[in-house]
Amino acid sequence: MVRARVALSGLPMRFEVNAGQWKHEVRYAGRSGAGTVFFTQNGPVLNGPGRRVDIDLDRANDEAEIEGMDRLPAQTDYFVGLRESWHTGVPNFQRLAYRSVYRGIDVVYSGTRGGMNAEFVVKPGADPEQIRLQFRGAEQVRITAGGDLVVSAAGAEFVQKKPLIYQAADRTQGGSTPVAGQYYRRPDGTVGIRAGGVKHALPLVVNLSLTYSSFLGGRVTDTITAVKSDSRGRMVVAGATGNSDLESTPDALQIANFGTTNCFVAIFDLSKPAPTSLAYLTYFGGERNDSPTAMYIDSSDHIYLTGTTTSSTFPLAGNSVQTKLSLGTTSAVFLPDAFVAEIAPNQFPIYSTYLGGTGTETPYGVGADQSGFIYVAGSTDSTDYPVTTQAYQASLTGNRNLFLAKLDPNSTSINYSTYLGGEATDDLRGLAVAPSGLLYFGGTTSSVQFPMAGASYSTVLKGAEGLVIGEMDMNQSGPASLIYSTHLGGSTLDELRGVALDANGKLLVTGWTLSTDFPTTATAFQRSGGATGSAFVTRVNPAAGPAAFIEYSTYLGGTGGDVAYGVTSDAAANLYVTGYTLSTDFPVTPDAAQPANGGGIAAFLVKLNPGVAGSGALVYGSYFGGTGVHYGQGVALAPNGTIFVGGTTTPDFQATGFQPDFAGGTSDGFVLAVK
Repeated sequence: MVRARVALSGLPMRFEVNAGQWKHEVRYAGRSGAGTVFFTQNGPVLNGPGRRVDIDLDRANDEAEIEGMDRLPAQTDYFVGLRESWHTGVPNFQRLAYRSVYRGIDVVYSGTRGGMNAEFVVKPGADPEQIRLQFRGAEQVRITAGGDLVVSAAGAEFVQKKPLIYQAADRTQGGSTPVAGQYYRRPDGTVGIRAGGVKHALPLVVNLSLTYSSFLGGRVTDTITAVKSDSRGRMVVAGATGNSDLESTPDALQIANFGTTNCFVAIFDLSKPAPTSLAYLTYFGGERNDSPTAMYIDSSDHIYLTGTTTSSTFPLAGNSVQTKLSLGTTSAVFLPDAFVAEIAPNQFPIYSTYLGGTGTETPYGVGADQSGFIYVAGSTDSTDYPVTTQAYQASLTGNRNLFLAKLDPNSTSINYSTYLGGEATDDLRGLAVAPSGLLYFGGTTSSVQFPMAGASYSTVLKGAEGLVIGEMDMNQSGPASLIYSTHLGGSTLDELRGVALDANGKLLVTGWTLSTDFPTTATAFQRSGGATGSAFVTRVNPAAGPAAFIEYSTYLGGTGGDVAYGVTSDAAANLYVTGYTLSTDFPVTPDAAQPANGGGIAAFLVKLNPGVAGSGALVYGSYFGGTGVHYGQGVALAPNGTIFVGGTTTPDFQATGFQPDFAGGTSDGFVLAVK
């Protein structure tokens, strides 16, 4: 079991020169698992939520030369906003030196686990009492009985350990001799350092160890919205964060959160021990709010990402079909566009574009075919969403319709784009793309006039809201491009949450229903649902006639209410479903990792064999989570059969892997690996 809230305190600090990616006052930045430390001409700056403390070298040489030492092989690239704003090849260093910061004194900064060292190198004859530390922004600075320096700000503290002072034994012999030393408060409020018994003819070293892991970091909300497996069996997750303390890897496209909320993509190699299992992590976004909603990985391990953005500086790459945000507002709230991106880890962004009108676009599906075309679909209320001349539907017909698009990364023009919907509200919740390029979509509709095509299973919307499932060929034009569509559901309320294709090309859909007459098959695992709503999982074949359209369909859950979000299958057609449940009687198996509900809203994972009728279909079932709120939002299979689940959790989630502790804020992301 592995957590995906990334605070890599085990990674060494690296120092980067400011090549224009930060404010002008920043000369360098030191990045480690515990966070980011900025370095101005006056010294380090520690930032946290609602707090900033500048550790100024008081009365120091304001023209001291600052230089990186011990250059690392890694470099950093920043792909933020338009291409002319990108910064590439930024060098990384292991240490950072301020030369002649005081007369005869240099200071060299280096990283430690969860902190940083400041080593003052005092040349023979120089006076160490020149060193004066001023903590601007601190509410309290105190020296403990043990000699440590404790600095408080906005309810948090960091500790600077008692000085470790030493000098060479003599000019000819190696080794060093400890020197007694301590902090003291000067009358002007600065902190000085006293050293006793110093031989002024010999160099002196004053080492200050700063532990700041309890001080730095956003500690706010993180969510995981998608989880996949790449061809090497690594777990790939996408989510959104309001933090800047997720530790990006050296090959990241973007190493920090540049907005209020940015996307992130992380790759875990579970063949490695938990502390070193993070293979890749990048932020991705602009200056406002960016959040991923769906992800796809092709056979070359290229990552396709879609989501929402209100950032005018969202990183664009390649032949973008829309280079500016179509920014609309409602009561001063920015309305998001969709974004679409193709990313190859360790490389530049291959492709990235805005897509949308002046209303709100919310994409919930992305994919690619074997020819490299990218498909994206979602919901829009924009009256000016961009459509192509061969669109099935050229205008918005309800208060919200589906949108479906096909993009050619080699062209700046949209290959195909259309509205699709009826007179009321239509929401797309997922898509799947066949290798040939046929697009399968699923969503929820309250439109009785949603367009029907082909030999529909049902042309009638039975309840107030039901499912709609369809197939499009975007190589066709106009009415011919919608090959198939149908209603599916019961007489009350049904909502779709996940779509996937199985190994045989059959369409899998999952979600939740309040209908007591949701269609199930005779071999269903559960033929009836709970009174407060149940999850469902259904396999359909749009190529079959109406009588054979539903191949397998079952309720899934207990009596307390259940919602499914993700579905996938293996080569043997077993079904894997994740979501959340309030039920205390959710179906579990004797080998469950967690056989009982922990008292809150629990995530769940289920494996079903649809070839077995009734209760015997349950191969595996388990809760995950304690008394808080835990959502399973995506499920994927690795080539070796390991099941990956990703979602969102609160502090009582029992984690044992990469990050075993909740970092804070409203929620963390979680990922599970179940074998």
